[in-house]
Amino acid sequence: MIELIFVVCLVSSPDRCTVERPQFQEPFVNVMACSRTGLFRAAEWAEQHPKYTVRRWKCEPRQV
Repeated sequence: MIELIFVVCLVSSPDRCTVERPQFQEPFVNVMACSRTGLFRAAEWAEQHPKYTVRRWKCEPRQV
């Protein structure tokens, strides 16, 4: 399984960043499926977390 990972930073302090592994979606079955929707999921997450900005996102094998 593949998961979507965001690097997010505080809007008020752009040098303070962290990694987020959002739990709002099921893991993707492959990288292609993750890549197709990653940008949209990042936009949704950013809309729900206005104090943060998504600096980048990537698809990786899910950690167990």
